[in-house]
Amino acid sequence: MRYTQMLNQRLKNAGREYARSRGAEKAEDLSKAIRTARREAEDTDSFFPWAEAAARLNWSGEEEQLIAVLWGLGSRKETLSEKEFLQLQEELAVGMENGLSIWYVQREEGIRLSPVLTGWLEGEIPELPEGLSLRLPEEETAYGLDALLQESDAIFRLADLQEPFCLCLAGESGSGREFAMERIALRQGLTLLLAEGDCFRATAEEQNACVLCARLYNAFFCIRLGKEERGRLLTWTEEKFSFYGLIRESSRTLREDGRAGVITRFLEKPDRSGKLQMAREVLGGCLGRLPEGMTEETLTGRQLPTGAYLKYLYSLRAELLLGPTDARKLLPPVEGGRLQLLPANRSFSELKLPAAQYGKLREICRMISARGRVLEQWGFGQKFSYGNGISVLFYGAPGTGKTMAAQVLAAELGLPLYRVDLSQLISKYIGETQKNIGQIFDEAERSECILLFDEADAIFTRRSDVSDAQDRYSNAETAYLLQRIEQYGGVCILATNLLQNFDDAFRRRISYMVHFPLPDEGLRQELWESIFPEETPLGEDLDPALLARAFELSGASIKNAALHGALLAAAEGTEVQMRHLMDSIRNEYEKQGKNFSASQRELLDAFR
Repeated sequence: MRYTQMLNQRLKNAGREYARSRGAEKAEDLSKAIRTARREAEDTDSFFPWAEAAARLNWSGEEEQLIAVLWGLGSRKETLSEKEFLQLQEELAVGMENGLSIWYVQREEGIRLSPVLTGWLEGEIPELPEGLSLRLPEEETAYGLDALLQESDAIFRLADLQEPFCLCLAGESGSGREFAMERIALRQGLTLLLAEGDCFRATAEEQNACVLCARLYNAFFCIRLGKEERGRLLTWTEEKFSFYGLIRESSRTLREDGRAGVITRFLEKPDRSGKLQMAREVLGGCLGRLPEGMTEETLTGRQLPTGAYLKYLYSLRAELLLGPTDARKLLPPVEGGRLQLLPANRSFSELKLPAAQYGKLREICRMISARGRVLEQWGFGQKFSYGNGISVLFYGAPGTGKTMAAQVLAAELGLPLYRVDLSQLISKYIGETQKNIGQIFDEAERSECILLFDEADAIFTRRSDVSDAQDRYSNAETAYLLQRIEQYGGVCILATNLLQNFDDAFRRRISYMVHFPLPDEGLRQELWESIFPEETPLGEDLDPALLARAFELSGASIKNAALHGALLAAAEGTEVQMRHLMDSIRNEYEKQGKNFSASQRELLDAFR
C-alpha cells in the first residue's frame, strides 16, 4: 500500500510540474514518469490503480498525461478554467471530438478530475452524487436465497445477448431486497451501484459517474424505484447499461417507459425451518435464556420478512444479554394503537367450563400447535395457499369466560394476544373503515399473534338489503372484512353475545365454534371455591355450595361479587363473610335487572 502511495505521489508531482512549466521537454518528462511508475509496479507485482484504470478506460498516452496534470492539481485543490483546459488539451494533442470525457467534471470553479476516478486512483470509496451509493458486499449467510442465487447465474448470462434485460426484485419493506441484490452481484464477482429513484436525477454528470463507477469498480447498476413514476430514468439506463437491476415494493407496479425484458422475482417471507435456522445462529447460547412463555415455536411464528426478522433477532439477543426480562418486552412493536396487548397469563386450570367445551378448547389448542407442520411439512401450504388461517368463534351469554378462554389459548400456545380496539376501527367516513381493517390485518400478519375481536357482533353484522347508500357502504365494509378474515394466515378469535346477528357468510369461514353456556350448579360451586386468592381472610360461615345452589350467576358476575364482598369486608376490617357476599349478589342482580325469588329473599334476609 505504501509503495502504491509513493508511485501515486510521483505521478501527481510530475503532473503539477508540467502545469507550472509547459513544453515538449516537460511533456516527455511527464510521459517518462508515467512509464516508469507503470514498469516499477509490474516489476514488483504490485496492484497499481493507475494502470488498471488506463486498461479499463482505454486511455491513450496523451490522455494519461492530461489526467496526471488534473490529478496533481486536484491534490492541491486547484482547478483549470475551461480556456486553460482547452490549451492544455491542445498542447498534449488529446482528442476531445465528443466534448468532455466522462473522467472530467466541469464546475463553476473550473474543470477537475471526476471524483469517481480520483477515488479509484487514491484507493478510496469514491465521492458519488446524491442518490448513488457503491456497495462492496462481503461473504455473509444468505438465508433463503439459495435458489435465487443459483438462478441468477442463468439470468446474468442474458447479458451476453447485448439486448436490454432487467432483473427486478420485489417484496415488502424489510424483505432484504437490497441484501439479495448485493449477494447476486457478489456471486457474479461484481460490486453493486445503487441509485435511489426518489432523489437520483440522472443529470449528465451523474450519468457519467454511473458509467465510470461501473467500469472501474465492476459494478452492477441497480435502481431502487421511488413512489413516483419516472419514465426517463429507465430509458436513460437502457442507453447506458444493457443489463441492470431494479428494486421495488410488491405493491408498486412498474409503469416506467422501457423496452427491456423484465425478469421479476418476489422475496417471500421465510418458512418456519428457515426462521429456526436464523434464530439458532443469531441467538446462539442466548436461545436458552428465553423468558417463560417464550419458546422456539414463538420465535419462528413471527410473520416477518427476512430482513425485518433478522433485525428483530439481533434486538432480541441484545435484550437477552442484559439479563432476565419480561416476555412482553421482546414482542415486535405494534403500530397505530388499533391493537391492544392483553396479558396471556391464564391457564386451563382456571377455566371452568362443561367437559364438552373444555375438551373442545384443548383440541383446538393442539390443532393450532400442529398447524405449522401440516402446512409446511405435509404440503398443505403449497396446495392450498389461500384461507389457511384458523378462526374460532366463542359465543354465549355475557360473563361466561370467552375473553378468558382467549387468554388461556394464547398462554398455552405461547403467542401474544392482541384485542382489536373497535373504537379505532369503525369510522363514519366512507372507505375509512376498510382502510382501518386492512391496517389491522397487515399489522397482525407481521407479528404471529392471536387476534381477538371482542364483542364481534358490532362489526361482523348480517348484511342487509340495499335500500340506500348507507346500506351499500355498510355491506361493502362487511364484504371486505369477510375477504380479510379468509386471507389472514394466523389465528383469529371472535367473541360475541349475539350469535343471531352474525352474517351467515362469516359462519362458513369459521374454523371452530364453541358455545359458552351459563355455568350449572356444579361449575358455580367450583367457581366460588376457587375465586378467592389464598391471602384473602375468609369467614367460617362462607358456604360455596349454598351460594352455587341458590343464585344463578355467570363466572364474571361471581368474580364481581367476590371482589365487591372483599372490598366491603376490608372496609369494615373483618373477614369476608356470607353477609358481605349476599350484599354483593344483591348488587349484581340489580345491575342485570333480575328479580329474586321468595326463597332467595329469605336467604338474603337470613345473612343481613
